[in-house]
Amino acid sequence: MGGHVIFSHFDYFDELLDAAVGSGDEYWNTHQRVSYVWIKSRWVPYPFQNNLYCLPLEDKIRCINGVIDAAKSSASLQQEKPKTFDEWILRVMGEGIANLFMRPYNFKVWAYPTREMQCDWLGERVATVDAKKVIENVLRNEPAAGWGPNAVFRFPKHGATGGIWKGVAALLPQHRIQYSRKMKQIDLDNRVATFHDGSVIRYEKVLSTVPLDLTLSMLKGDGFENTTKWRVRLRYSSTHVIGLGVRGINPHDLKCWLYFPEDNCPFYRATVFSLYADSNVPQKETKLKTLRLASGEASQDANGSHSPSCHLDL
Repeated sequence: MGGHVIFSHFDYFDELLDAAVGSGDEYWNTHQRVSYVWIKSRWVPYPFQNNLYCLPLEDKIRCINGVIDAAKSSASLQQEKPKTFDEWILRVMGEGIANLFMRPYNFKVWAYPTREMQCDWLGERVATVDAKKVIENVLRNEPAAGWGPNAVFRFPKHGATGGIWKGVAALLPQHRIQYSRKMKQIDLDNRVATFHDGSVIRYEKVLSTVPLDLTLSMLKGDGFENTTKWRVRLRYSSTHVIGLGVRGINPHDLKCWLYFPEDNCPFYRATVFSLYADSNVPQKETKLKTLRLASGEASQDANGSHSPSCHLDL
């Protein structure tokens, strides 16, 4: 469940997934990323900052002026490394793109102001801007596609993303896998993990997928006597993923995922999950009963009907 796709630069990681799922077209679908931003009542190709040609004229002007100002400022000044995500946005993209897309979109994603976020995490997660290329694309009125490590990605034909990790788990010694156990303490000095039932495991290394603030609360060892001072400084947000199944033909053609930066809808992203693999939705011959209509009227199709399905993750 969830719309994110897996990609990497590492042969070892890719080989692990092949070992877990299988290798080749028999087991994987390969997709070209087709992604858009819904803004100003129109679709703008992703990355937004590289495809300003789709915007209304006044927005084009504001965004291009901001890109030029940012490029001039970066070229003429010896600047320190940006301290916040907001500083990074302004230096790289300018005020126009910041106000129209980057600030509102990232506030919806993180539920936290860009002015209060650091920027060391960016890496390849956010596309930078080439001022000359931006202007050229606007003048040519053509898209700039293909950016990023996930421009082409693959997805399992069966089992979705969860199936990948079930396959990885199946490669491990099964007697080592234990579920429904809650960890209480991690003794860093003695390398011992203690569980709530009193049992212990000696370890060489710990890889925790528990949220960092909760992991810190479990640590015991020299220098970790009081982790509260660190935990209270951590900020986090949560999200809800809603899977919406719709009977009918997918209206989004080959679109993979879509971004919604404006405040006229509660979600910031939609993934056309049914596009990734046929097995992500029921076969068109499958009959599904309508339990309740949004209008409140009685269903005219109590026995169910068969037709194609479209699945959106919001």
